[in-house]
Amino acid sequence: MTSMQFEISQKAPQDINSDILAIYSFQDEEKKAELVWNDTLLQIDKYLNGQLLNNCLNEGFQGKWGSIFSMFTLGMIIPKKIAIIGLGKKSEFVLEDLRQTTGQFIKSINKKNKTIAIILPSGTLENSKELLDSVVQSVELANYEFDKYHTQKDEQIKLSNVLFILEKGKEISPLNKQISHSRLYSQAAVLARNLVNEQPTIATPHYLAELAKSIAKDSTEISCKVFDRVQAEKMGMHAFLGIARASTIEPKFIFLEYKPKVSKSKKKLALVGKGITFDSGGINVKPGNHMQDMKMDMAGAACVLGVFSVIAEIKPGFSVIGCIAATPNLISGNSIVPGDVVKAYNGKTIEILNTDAEGRVTMADSLSYAVEQGATEIIDFATLTGAAVVALGTDIAAMFSNNKDLAQKVKTAAYEAGEKVWELPLEKTYKKLNKSEVADVANIPSGHYAGTIAAALFLQEFVDDKPWVHFDIAGPAFADTSSGLHPKGGTGFGVTTVLKLLEV
Repeated sequence: MTSMQFEISQKAPQDINSDILAIYSFQDEEKKAELVWNDTLLQIDKYLNGQLLNNCLNEGFQGKWGSIFSMFTLGMIIPKKIAIIGLGKKSEFVLEDLRQTTGQFIKSINKKNKTIAIILPSGTLENSKELLDSVVQSVELANYEFDKYHTQKDEQIKLSNVLFILEKGKEISPLNKQISHSRLYSQAAVLARNLVNEQPTIATPHYLAELAKSIAKDSTEISCKVFDRVQAEKMGMHAFLGIARASTIEPKFIFLEYKPKVSKSKKKLALVGKGITFDSGGINVKPGNHMQDMKMDMAGAACVLGVFSVIAEIKPGFSVIGCIAATPNLISGNSIVPGDVVKAYNGKTIEILNTDAEGRVTMADSLSYAVEQGATEIIDFATLTGAAVVALGTDIAAMFSNNKDLAQKVKTAAYEAGEKVWELPLEKTYKKLNKSEVADVANIPSGHYAGTIAAALFLQEFVDDKPWVHFDIAGPAFADTSSGLHPKGGTGFGVTTVLKLLEV
């Protein structure tokens, strides 16, 4: 986790010792070519002898969404530089605007500045804690980089101190608590990112299992069981083991359980994550350009582990279990092949028609096990189908649910987390797409269309009508290019949504 320090100061902005003083501002609603000059900007402009206003006008800075204006203060105030971050029109403002613009700003100044002071936008939300929460997470996630394997470390200056400027008379203690709480979210997302970005010869099933054990070891409220190949065989997890049999790397079925010291509810939420630590496609081998990022096929498992790494500090008042069937999908003389039939943990048989549709097969056992363990609600995360990316692009997760109430709660949590989801239908008439002539269900649809829906309908066969939400995160789990809140690689998608949901 980053060594960045966050503090709150009640000094006047012009007296803050920082490399940059950052102020948010909006675009004028009526005069489209002008910036809204709030009291803070007007005050700073006086200390700068009107140069801030003049330079903004000369450069045509209007406060449009994502725009940034900056200038050196030349010793007229203590901060060396001032930056204005445009939020667009105030009437259209949502928290996601704050997250994205903050992320872009942090990326633009990182490795050039060590200390920044930030004035949160005023008059946007009644609860300043929400603003602070969004900015703290955005700063840490935008500052993230996975440089473990760089032999020559970047010697440039790194951002290490963030000061939030608070008006005198306001209480600091609640905001300090909020900063600590927000950093738990960042910490969990960073863990998930690191797992996805790690090389697959390191982030093996054994590696994930040992991490799960260490998470449980550090908390009296979390327990962990890890089942090896022999144990899973005795338990009847033949679907999972069918995919695992090609590899000499030992598969692991990981079961985590959080039990609060004082339970406020009989609810038991199950989190299920796809744990394919590397996906070659199996006998239906992937083309080379589709295989190079397949270390990310365990992003669902990374999400579950990220959540459990902080769950004891988030302290939900109900039980939460986590299920991960971890294995690579490789190729050998022992590979599962098209035409094979495997029996899932709940007794249903699956005809394997394509070995590159392996994740749903392993998850059949994970979902069935969650049901047996008494889950009253289930949420799963899986990098499941390329069709989801075709339908919704790389930023939006496909969501499915068999329960309107749970779906609405999850969508609200995702909105608050700034993680984009779009619900697709569990169309009953499409169940025929998964029909098999020799087994209860086939692992790929018979046609070329509705692949994401067909995959969700396959998973539904194993949830036993429990309230359930499925996230196909094939798009947003791994970024092909850098953006405001993350570099190329693992994004930690899903972690913040679940943590928000746990606190409802």
